[in-house]
Amino acid sequence: MVLNRLPINQEQWNPKNFDILLIILGIILPFILVTFLDSYSRYDVGVFEDWASCWGQEIYLECPTTLVYPSGALIFSAGVIQGIKSLLSINDRHTVASVFRYFLAFFDSLNFLLWIYLAKMIHLRLAIVFAFIVLIIPSSWAGSSVWGQIEGISLFFCLASTIFFLKSWTKKQTNSHNKKAWKSGVWLLLGTPLLSIFILTKQWNIFSLPFFLLVFVVTVVQFWTNFGYRCIFWVLSALILLTLSFLYLDSFFLVVREFHHSSYWLIWTGPASNLIKKIAGNGFNIWIFLGRPRGSSSLVPFLTFNIGNWKSSLTPFKTGLFLYSMFIIFLLFTFYRNVLRVLQQNIMNKNLYQLNDYLIAILLFFHGLCHLGFNVLLSGTHERYLYLGYPSLLMAVIWFYTNKIVFSWHSTLLCFLAAFAYGCFVYSRIGNLPKFLILLQKHEFLGGIHFLLLGFLFYLWLQVCKNYKKTLHISPNLD
Repeated sequence: MVLNRLPINQEQWNPKNFDILLIILGIILPFILVTFLDSYSRYDVGVFEDWASCWGQEIYLECPTTLVYPSGALIFSAGVIQGIKSLLSINDRHTVASVFRYFLAFFDSLNFLLWIYLAKMIHLRLAIVFAFIVLIIPSSWAGSSVWGQIEGISLFFCLASTIFFLKSWTKKQTNSHNKKAWKSGVWLLLGTPLLSIFILTKQWNIFSLPFFLLVFVVTVVQFWTNFGYRCIFWVLSALILLTLSFLYLDSFFLVVREFHHSSYWLIWTGPASNLIKKIAGNGFNIWIFLGRPRGSSSLVPFLTFNIGNWKSSLTPFKTGLFLYSMFIIFLLFTFYRNVLRVLQQNIMNKNLYQLNDYLIAILLFFHGLCHLGFNVLLSGTHERYLYLGYPSLLMAVIWFYTNKIVFSWHSTLLCFLAAFAYGCFVYSRIGNLPKFLILLQKHEFLGGIHFLLLGFLFYLWLQVCKNYKKTLHISPNLD
């Protein structure tokens, strides 16, 4: 309809040309942003350079600057910067930072291509267009290469491992009569070391583990449906490979015995774990509405109960953990109650593509809620912690909306506006926003928006789960 209104020769116009143009723009856009937006976090990049000066197997033991990232993150931050200095003979800090940000922009470009691939896996109409829309929203670029942080690398390994796991059971030839289980098994094995790298890239990637747990459960069910007892070999092999790759990378650098020689255990239990004991870092959550300074302790009670000799206190730290745990448990329960039974009823061969697309979309929705929930409910959240959640959330929302499932254009637009507001908030930490967006710099405003968004999306999650029969055109008597 739009093309008909433009002065374009319809006979000579090829829609593929538009797709190619968008792909090219999407690949070069991260490099353009890094080039023209020089307001990066000099503090974060400077810390990476300080770590690089301590580079070596004993970096955790010798570096005077506190290391707050696990081993994988050190490799992609301090290790890369040390490589830039050594290979290119660069010592100027600003030049090193510029080259490092271009390195990060490369991963942002790869993520754009992975979004396209994932959108095509779920047969999303206009997959390239929607992937480009997700790319240009500030929530997708403000906290990665523009900031000078490795969030884009985390997202790359998250998307890559997810795609490999999904491909192990979404391929057309995977059915109960297929003797070549090794084809699906290879995809499964390829995803496991990537998952290990993802976990060890940033410690808060742990909040993606409920998502990967669901992906693993769905994968096991699908493997059992397709290959029977033959799936045991591939599932056990994947678990062994995941364990070995994690242990190898986790112990890549020397760590004192007190922390079991584990960089991951060190980060979660050592001095670097102090952030979660604060109300909030430079981010937002429901606890900032207590009116306390964001840097104050989250271990101080905000409510105390006295009944006779019994006394109990509620702190933001413990209450946040309880609320988030209950939130995730309820999401998992509703997923099992209303979605996983579809697989148990063995209707896969009847609605193969439809079921696969629906499962992937709802898994992405779940991943987005995991990250949104911990940002809103837990104490100690920082400004870039939602970076991993929004791409999955927006991709799922687009799929549900285009397939006319629960989401209206109003609710879809609301999600995109929240993502835009969040991206502007992140960028405001390192650069200047236009005056008419000044409200988006306020922690309380963003906290209120995302608290309401979490409640609204939780309601829509319940509707999506309840409508699985209608979505997949399943007969009501299947239960």
